[in-house]
Amino acid sequence: MSEAKTIWVTGASGFIGSEVVERLGALGHNVVGTDLEVSVCDPERLEAFAEACSPEVIINCAGLPRAALNSLGNRVKAYETNALGAGNVAVVANALGAKLVQISTDDVFPTRMAEPANEFDTPHPEKPYGKSKRAGEAIVRNSAPNHIIIRSSWVYSRRGGILKDLLDAVESGRKAETRTDQYNSPTSIRTYVNFIARAIETNATGIFHITSIGCINRYEFAAKALEICGYDPGAWLIPTTDLVTAEKVQLESLMLEMFGANLPTWEEDLQGYLEEVGLAK
Repeated sequence: MSEAKTIWVTGASGFIGSEVVERLGALGHNVVGTDLEVSVCDPERLEAFAEACSPEVIINCAGLPRAALNSLGNRVKAYETNALGAGNVAVVANALGAKLVQISTDDVFPTRMAEPANEFDTPHPEKPYGKSKRAGEAIVRNSAPNHIIIRSSWVYSRRGGILKDLLDAVESGRKAETRTDQYNSPTSIRTYVNFIARAIETNATGIFHITSIGCINRYEFAAKALEICGYDPGAWLIPTTDLVTAEKVQLESLMLEMFGANLPTWEEDLQGYLEEVGLAK
């Protein structure tokens, strides 16, 4: 690892934020995490904390998730947090001369794609969550020139995402209804944070797609995860479909490939992560 940096992570109570804090700390960086006590919607509080912390890097994991957008009030809150909040963090980062890492999503692209989208493709979000995150990206680009925007797909860990939902169900004795018509590129939190760390260490800027290689459906992912963990997938999974909410979203990590990065296949990624956390049998 290159020289250790002081890194401030907002949204540190979320599963991605908490893993970013823990894993970057394990790599030797001085990491400080905050959540609602330093809201990204409060510019004055952000500025005061930033001056006290003096971070060299700010990683903005704060955001209202897609699942929370079930009412008009939450849609307003999504833009306040995901768009204007990101802008507040960007202003602070720029004032400090700190690099900003903005956590975004593949939801900035349509839910049914004919081909993979790379970092040079123009996003066209269809839903409020994706639109709010797209707005946040635009504000960050305009407010903090020294930035990295990270998009990924189906980020999972034992603490959150599709893997947690699956294992929680099985460990409580419940069969899991699992979609066979929603496709994406699942990415472990280990791969995700490792590439963020590498981007910071190499002083990269711009947009990066961090995903494992391969596009599969939720059922295929769940079956492989259960198999690695020593369960019989046929005994625990119930395949389901829904034409209305069928999806196929795939990000192409063109920038990482151009830099010669060795991305794992989704199977390698899953196997490695489950071995790391002691769940592989």
